[in-house]
Amino acid sequence: MTKHKAKKSTIDGALLAVVAVLIVYGLLALYSATFYVGSSFWKRQLVWIAVGLVVAIAAYRIPYPFWQKVAPILMLVNLLALLITVVYAKPVLGASRGLIDLSAEGRSLGGLFGLGSSVQPGVLARLVTVIYVAAWLASKGEQLNQVKYGLIPFGMIVGLVGGLVFLQPDLSTTLLIVVTGLAMFFFAGGDPIQIALSGLVAGIPVSLLVWNMEHARQRLEVHLTSLKNPELMDYHVRRSVQALAEGGVFGVGLGQGRLKFGYLPFPHTDSVFSVIGEEGGLIGCLVVLLLFLAFAYRGYRVTLSTPDAFGSLVAFGVTTMILTEVLLNILVMVGIFPPTGTALPFFSYGGTQMLITLGGVGLLLGISRGKPKGDWDAVLDRWWRDGWARLSGARHSTSPARHRP
Repeated sequence: MTKHKAKKSTIDGALLAVVAVLIVYGLLALYSATFYVGSSFWKRQLVWIAVGLVVAIAAYRIPYPFWQKVAPILMLVNLLALLITVVYAKPVLGASRGLIDLSAEGRSLGGLFGLGSSVQPGVLARLVTVIYVAAWLASKGEQLNQVKYGLIPFGMIVGLVGGLVFLQPDLSTTLLIVVTGLAMFFFAGGDPIQIALSGLVAGIPVSLLVWNMEHARQRLEVHLTSLKNPELMDYHVRRSVQALAEGGVFGVGLGQGRLKFGYLPFPHTDSVFSVIGEEGGLIGCLVVLLLFLAFAYRGYRVTLSTPDAFGSLVAFGVTTMILTEVLLNILVMVGIFPPTGTALPFFSYGGTQMLITLGGVGLLLGISRGKPKGDWDAVLDRWWRDGWARLSGARHSTSPARHRP
């Protein structure tokens, strides 16, 4: 087997610059969007960004093979947190998403650093699933396309995580976890026919379950009706489209939008893209889209330039994880997809969301500098010996993702 030359240990400066612009632009948009809901939100977001940057630096500094070794532990802890959330968490807006509630009593007591937020294992599950699935896929090699060694256990992994998130119920996060997982399975060399058939088989019972959930069925019915008659749009979507329309080409100016003042629901979270559309117009929206396109280009470039399977799969998974959420949020805001409550990464207010996004970026930047020199694998093997290192089969991968140029 030909050995790949070790990459130079340098950070992807272009990717770092794109992320920096996204953070600054996101903070400006959030500052403007919170005039009506309260100025404390953007101040809290500043703290979350600071904490998130610490997480990103830690993820960057730790050599990424480490995450392959601890992937089973991360998954076990996250599954436990999801289970506790489903059983014990109190519902907020119809869903039990927060493991540690800091939004009510916590705010009066100062909360976590005075942030008044909550820890959401469902959001954390997206990044943990990317790491675990990457480790699992990297261990499968040529067995990946054997149904009993590849598709079935993969479906059980993603189904277990997605099922616990679904029970909260958090349908949008469930969808994002499944889509990202399937994309990673395909990228690792999975058979597209197997993926399509499994999606069809799993999609039928899940669709029936969703249809039997009253709030989800109502949203879907309203959305289908609005496709025939736009005047019957869901209130949230109608206000969002109105904000985008009023922005025109150049927008009404930063801070000058009027629909965020009690007309547009959740302007600081779900609807922040509509606030950008009203105040920045088509130009402002295009800038957001171009920034995420640049992020996609740099992220997938890191994916293709990483020679080992695990690093390549994590880079692909993190990039896809962020981009699918961006796509879902924008599709909802323009009325193409039913309302889901999905955030816009880097822009929407949210502590767990910001930490996971920046943590994923830190991982991506760490992978971009290449695999660490020295006998790092040997050191890790001495720590874990033969236990956690063996993930469902062979230790060495021959998957296509390993041999990317």
